[in-house]
Amino acid sequence: MQSSGTFNTANLVSVPTSGWGNSGVETNTAPQSDIMGDTTMGAVNTAFGFNAGTDLSPWVGDMFTTSNFNWSSTGTTQFATYYFSGGLRTPGIAIAADDLSGNIWTPDVSWSKSGTFASLGLTEGLYTITDAVTSESISIQIGNQVATVPEPTTFAMFSIGACIAGFGGLRRRREA
Repeated sequence: MQSSGTFNTANLVSVPTSGWGNSGVETNTAPQSDIMGDTTMGAVNTAFGFNAGTDLSPWVGDMFTTSNFNWSSTGTTQFATYYFSGGLRTPGIAIAADDLSGNIWTPDVSWSKSGTFASLGLTEGLYTITDAVTSESISIQIGNQVATVPEPTTFAMFSIGACIAGFGGLRRRREA
C-alpha cells in the first residue's frame, strides 16, 4: 500500500480516540466496521467520524474476510479507520494530532504484504462512506481499479502494488 495526497478533517466530527497497536486489516461482525490501519510508527490520539444520518454500511461486513496483521511498513504517519462508539468499532479515521497541519492530514505510509486476495482476506471493490451533512467521504479501494475523484478535490490514496490489492483513499469534496 502506498499513500499519497492529502485529507482535510474539517468537515468530519471530532470523536473519542481509539486505535490499535499493529498494521493490517481486521474483519468485524456487524454492526461493527471492518477496519484497516497502521500504528507501528506511534499511537493515534485524535479521531474523526461522520455526522448523524450517514450510511455507514459500506464498511460493515465484507471488505475483509480475515483479519491479517503484521504487514511490513515504512513512514511516519499512523492511522486507523475506526473509533469506538458505544463499545463498537465505528467507521471514521483516527490519526496522530502531530501529523496534522491545521486540518490537513498528509499520510506517508507504505505497506507491503505478499499473497493473494483470498490469503490476505481482501474482497475486491470500492467501499465509500459519504457524510450525510458535509459530503466528506472516505473510500477504501481493494483491487486494481483507480477510484474516480471529482474535481476539485484533495485526497489521500492508498494502493498496494504487484497486482495484490489497492486501498483507495480518503477524499474531500468541496462545496460549490
